[in-house]
Amino acid sequence: MTIIGYLVLGLLFVAGPLSPRDAASVREGKDITDTVKETFKVRPGGTLYLELDYGNIEVVTSSGDRVVVELERTVRVNDEDEARELLERYHEYSIEQDGGDVTVVSKYQGRGSRWGGNNKNNLKIRVKVEVPFDYNVDFESGAGNVAVTRLEGDVSGKTGAGNIDMERVMGAVDITTGAGNINIEGGSSQVEVNTGAGNVELRDVEGSVRANTGAGNITAYIVRQPEDDSRLETGAGNVTVYLDNGAGVYVDAVASMGSASCDFSLEVKGKWMTKSFEGEINGGGPDLFMRAGVGNVSLRRR
Repeated sequence: MTIIGYLVLGLLFVAGPLSPRDAASVREGKDITDTVKETFKVRPGGTLYLELDYGNIEVVTSSGDRVVVELERTVRVNDEDEARELLERYHEYSIEQDGGDVTVVSKYQGRGSRWGGNNKNNLKIRVKVEVPFDYNVDFESGAGNVAVTRLEGDVSGKTGAGNIDMERVMGAVDITTGAGNINIEGGSSQVEVNTGAGNVELRDVEGSVRANTGAGNITAYIVRQPEDDSRLETGAGNVTVYLDNGAGVYVDAVASMGSASCDFSLEVKGKWMTKSFEGEINGGGPDLFMRAGVGNVSLRRR
């Protein structure tokens, strides 16, 4: 099943800047929301594909065998007739089912409007999807926040700018944001996260961890014995790992310009600004690689 629509973010195309009257009209407009809702019957194990040029994404789960998509579009205009006209022009979207998979696409088509072509100030896109517990999510957004809650499947995707929050995702996680914070709480057999600038916090992670940020702090709570290597790196910021007291790992931790500290029986070495510690904990095991370019590295008992 396919739905196609168009939404404009400007009222009329003009080459010059806003007149005082036009600017006042935009400021004094009101928010009008249009919501599209579609329901699909699916089998567990399918994948939800989300492709947005921008907008916020929220994925929640239920015990049913259906996918429910709500595409919410809010535009600032003067009245409902004006909103209806704009909703037919410059925003293209589709919601489709292909076997057990569902795909949601959202694209802004407007350019050069009297709003200066900057749709983010006047159009808000929000996609909320309800999926079965045993379902996968694959998302891509040019800009926007992403939230996924209580999922047994895998999650992969990227957003150009925005925060990513996940809770109790039991499958593999592979996510990236160009600029934003990443927070994962609970679950996950394997976690790989990347942010160009932002903090990373991983709580009660049960598997291996790979986390990288260009600028920001990384905090990870490893609650069980990891089965594979973990690697945590920041260009500028602190790396702090809380390790289960009985977990066995081989630690390799270096702060190129900063300090180092370890609650376990490993000696901190170094001179000048570089500090490090290395060695086996509880008989050794998979590698725990920690790096801070400008910042501190810390290994704590949990």
